[in-house]
Amino acid sequence: MKYGTVVIAILITGSIVYCDKAEQDHKVILARVNNEVLTYEDIIYQIPPDLRVNLTDENLQEAVETWINTEVLYQRAVERGLDKEPDVEAMIKWGIKETVAKKLIDSEISSKISLSPGEIDSIYRTQKDRFKVEQDRFRASHILLDDYETATAVYNRLKKGSDFENLAVDYSRDRLSAKSGGDIGYFSADQVELPFAEAVKGLKEGAYSNPVKTSYGFHIIMLTERIEAGTRLDSLEAVKMIENQLLAGRHAESFQKIVDSLRAESDIEIFSLPGPEERMLQDGQ
Repeated sequence: MKYGTVVIAILITGSIVYCDKAEQDHKVILARVNNEVLTYEDIIYQIPPDLRVNLTDENLQEAVETWINTEVLYQRAVERGLDKEPDVEAMIKWGIKETVAKKLIDSEISSKISLSPGEIDSIYRTQKDRFKVEQDRFRASHILLDDYETATAVYNRLKKGSDFENLAVDYSRDRLSAKSGGDIGYFSADQVELPFAEAVKGLKEGAYSNPVKTSYGFHIIMLTERIEAGTRLDSLEAVKMIENQLLAGRHAESFQKIVDSLRAESDIEIFSLPGPEERMLQDGQ
């Protein structure tokens, strides 16, 4: 629901590679925990290029706080020798190989795939009736608040005629959407938490909900548009869908060719799987 959560999720699930002292002298340092530093570049490298353009100061600050929390925990874990545990070493080894392999895929496949406008246009002109909304989609705005009392107070102001967008700007804890009057764009019910989805489904366009509780806090939601399943996608959305499908197909085809080629030129040996007793011993049972 928030761009910032994407940044934080990337930092939590990814592995930040820290630069050495020589490199640090030429980079912007954002934080330090004992002898470890975090640079601006460390964060940027974790974020896909297409998301970097929307990175805000608030996103960066959240990322810094996440890194600090992770770093203090990591350093304590290292003090206790947890980084030498067999399961941790195995995950680190696997993670490094996955990261390097992904870099090869990006350089050998993703950056080399191209589509011509003509082939996309041809598919759209001959198959445009096929591109329809698969499930109900909604566009909504929300005001996110910390507690029920505050949410109720803001809701009462709405009932008395206050402007929703102005209240979102002034009070919403979701500062990214607040800049747009609370607008969170289009989504389907399975992309948001159930209480939020149920509230949206029950609204008419232009109406707003009572305070709705989710794991984020309390929302006041205003439905601005509903697109029913089966509605034909507009041309821009259809073209984007065609582009994504073609890219995915060619990516998968190229990936399989490279993997097959590398496997053919490698010395590979596959052994028998361990039996139940061996698995129990490996699991320490």
